[in-house]
This record gives sequence, C-alpha cells and structure tokens, in this order.
Amino acid sequence: MLFSILLACTEVGFVKYANNPADTSVTVVDTYEPEPNAQPETQPESSPTPGPEGIGGYFSYYTQQVACPACVGEAQEISITLRAEFHEPTNQSHTEWVVPQGQCTENLIFTNPSVQSINVGPNINVINNFREIIMNKVGDDYSANIYETQYDRDAQHQVNTQEGSFTFESFHGFDSITPQELLYTDPSYAFAAPISRNGATFWWSPSGTNSTFMVTVAVYSFDGSQMLGYVACSTGDNGMITIPGQYLSRYPSNSLVAVHLARHKIENVLWENRNTFVETHMEHEVIGTGYIQ
Repeated sequence: MLFSILLACTEVGFVKYANNPADTSVTVVDTYEPEPNAQPETQPESSPTPGPEGIGGYFSYYTQQVACPACVGEAQEISITLRAEFHEPTNQSHTEWVVPQGQCTENLIFTNPSVQSINVGPNINVINNFREIIMNKVGDDYSANIYETQYDRDAQHQVNTQEGSFTFESFHGFDSITPQELLYTDPSYAFAAPISRNGATFWWSPSGTNSTFMVTVAVYSFDGSQMLGYVACSTGDNGMITIPGQYLSRYPSNSLVAVHLARHKIENVLWENRNTFVETHMEHEVIGTGYIQ
C-alpha cells in the first residue's frame, strides 16, 4: 500500500545515455514539470497533549498511636498501614470527610467516590533511601502493614506500578502533646486529663507545616458503656486548637472522653504515565483519654 501511494505522488525522471562508446559521460535529463498552481506539501500540525485530568488514585499512609490500648479496645499501641487504590479519573476526593480548617462538626460523613477500578499489577512497591515496602493486591486495594522502626519520617518515597510511578513525601509525627495526662498508658491512671465543658484547648509540637490538624472529642458515659456524642474541629498546623464550649457544655461532668488528635497532609501528585493525579494522604493520629470537667 505504501509503495502504491509513493508512485501515485511522484513523477519519475529518466536517465539517457549518448550513443557514443568513447564518451563515458552521462547526461541526465529532468523531465519533471510542476503542475500549475501546485501548492507545497505541508505536514499536519500535531495537537497539544492535554494536561492531567482528575484524580486517578488514592494513597494513604496512616500511623495510629494509642496511649492506652486497653482503655479504648485497641490491640496494640502503634499501628502503621499503607493502602492504595487506582481507578479511572474522577473529580471526587477521597478525603472529603476531613473537616475544613476553621470549622467544627458533630456529624462526620465518611464517603467513598464511585469509581471504576483499574489493575496496576499483582503488587506495587514503595521505595525510599532506606528500604523497600511491598504492597500486595487484595480485592481492588493494595495494602501493607509495617513496624514503627520501618517508618521513615520526612522522606521522599517513590511508588512503582505496572502503569508507571509517582512520588510523595512522608511527614513528621508528634514530639509532644498537651495536656500530658492524655497520654497516660496505664488503665488505672488513664482518663485523667480534664476536658472543660466551657471549652478545651490542646497543644502539640512540632507544628508549622501546610497540613490540617483535626481534633475529635468523643464523649462516653461515666462507665464507658454508651457513646453520648462527639465533635470534630480542624485548624491549620499552628500548634494549638480550642474546642468551643458550645459543643461540650451539654455533657455531664465526669463523662469519659477519648481524644483523637490527627495531622492530615493531603496532596495531589502527578502520575505521569496515566496523565492524572494521585491523591496522597499522610495521617498521623494519637488517641488519648480524659474526662469532662
């Protein structure tokens, strides 16, 4: 087919030889005559590649530290979980449940985007300068659990899949939390931090990142048998937050409290091979105990 097209588009010139054995020169006669009003052939302009579209995946790196596991029904003090899912691009976020900075809510709504999952291999691997973590596929998700000693703070990571790679940076946890009584580990001393019905203030360090800090105060009956309600408030990572008294004043004194202090870093990173973004979610949560005062 290609040969036929070339012949149809090309005039052929003939090479003529003079009938003189002594003359070895060759005369070339060009018989090509251009067609009237012939236009020079132009190449079609290539269309620019469209920019990345939507969110094509979610990668969660979640660290949970429980001051008193026995007090809140947890099996261990520290757990670290990596989870990922990949799908056709969507405009929906996986982290809409995180309370916006400067707001409080008594009704957290956890939703999952309605998406079409894609398979990026039987496993994916996460690599930094110190180690490699293999995340195996279970259902539509990829997951792995690691030990505290395997968590590398403030480190650049690369996630490799059969559909290309993307990068993210882990972040710092906590060096201190106040009130310190929140972190009592022995059940006989736990639930000692006073949470004022007129408003409760919490402090943490380090701070100053471009993250969202969310505190959830969950209130239970004095014997812990019944949950009475909760409130979740968010702020920037400025080292301090106050839960307004309007959300706490209705609870009886001496009610037990579980306090969840969590830093969330949520970023969309480029997944070049898929021409989309992956929503990365670094979350570090500490769970302490107290009582309504």
